[in-house]
Amino acid sequence: MKDFNIIIQLAWRNIWRNKRRTVLTLTTIIIGCAMILFNNALFHGGTEKMIDDAVTINAGHLQIHQKGFFENQTMENAFIPDSGLISTLNELKDKQMIKDFSMRVQTDALISFNDTTSGAVVQSIDVEKEKQLTTLHSKILPGGRELNSSDRKNIIMGDTLAKNLGTGVNSIITLLTQGFDGSICAEKLTIVGLFKSGNPSYDQRLILMPHAQAVETFAMGDFIHSIIISINRSSDLNQIMSKLKNVTDASSIEILGWRELIPDIVQFVVIDVSVGYIFAAILFLVVALTVLNTIQMSVFERTREFGVMLSIGTSPKNVFSIILFESVFITVIGIAAGLILGSVICTYFKYNPIDYSRFASEFALYGVYTTAYPAKLTALNVVITAVVIYASSILFSIIPARRASKLNPVDAVRHL
Repeated sequence: MKDFNIIIQLAWRNIWRNKRRTVLTLTTIIIGCAMILFNNALFHGGTEKMIDDAVTINAGHLQIHQKGFFENQTMENAFIPDSGLISTLNELKDKQMIKDFSMRVQTDALISFNDTTSGAVVQSIDVEKEKQLTTLHSKILPGGRELNSSDRKNIIMGDTLAKNLGTGVNSIITLLTQGFDGSICAEKLTIVGLFKSGNPSYDQRLILMPHAQAVETFAMGDFIHSIIISINRSSDLNQIMSKLKNVTDASSIEILGWRELIPDIVQFVVIDVSVGYIFAAILFLVVALTVLNTIQMSVFERTREFGVMLSIGTSPKNVFSIILFESVFITVIGIAAGLILGSVICTYFKYNPIDYSRFASEFALYGVYTTAYPAKLTALNVVITAVVIYASSILFSIIPARRASKLNPVDAVRHL
């Protein structure tokens, strides 16, 4: 115990013998630790925001369809949800595993205004529920309004589609399509609002209609095309899917998560995460090499001192321990200060996200609609950052510490 106390005291005093070098090393560790923490928090927060924006705009986290509907979205691919499925969904809602769910009808149609005709996708929405599930209704352009529960033959459509038709708010369009029973459906509908989602496919083709009106217009009866589900925690996705699969017939019903529904965003998430890991690895290496350089220079400058210590009976093990504890002190102080600095930076950018709205049009071309990237700091991020910096710094310090412990006392004393 006495030897241990002496080793601790010597190590603490040694790191302050060259204050300039120690301060520079601490500065590097502090900044490196803070940058790693912020980097991971920014990529984590940005990725979650990107996923959340992609799924909440219209798709939802989960969708349930008739088998094959996602690949072949025709009127005939409809199903009647059984009571067991609805009961399970309500149970998951009561447990707060899902926010809510909504039923939809969807079909391709021809729409006309004056002499202009265009193809469109008509999608029904439960007006009140969709407000809890998606955000498309909130992207109505000035001069229009969103649908409400009293609307019947009113619709909202993408602004690009409206421009292509030469129509606008309060205009009446004609819709023509085939009903579920094989009949020809024709309807005159009033545009009450135009939305601009930022997603070109929605803005160019999508029309939203009240669900009750869609069921009547397309003669759906009790049939629907999909159930859209929004969940509270992304970590519950697999568990929810498993519960739903247990109460459905896998041969006739398909349950798809956001990864299958929006495959394009998955590629961006993978790229985003990969870049984050690479950048973090570089920063970890820089911090570890800085500690290695500091300890290596300290050992080189004190070669003669270590030779004297070894000559008067200090064991190589104690010399090794002194140098290792010097590294421990520098690293622990640097990590503690770095975590504090990094947490402050992350907190600031959590409430003041990095804004890329000026690049919104460029992002939309690649299927990304997120323009504000917040930092999200997690306990796991803090622990991993601290542990990896500490472990790598100590590991790199073993090299110069081992070199010092194996010095030949005679040669070391003669070292200039």
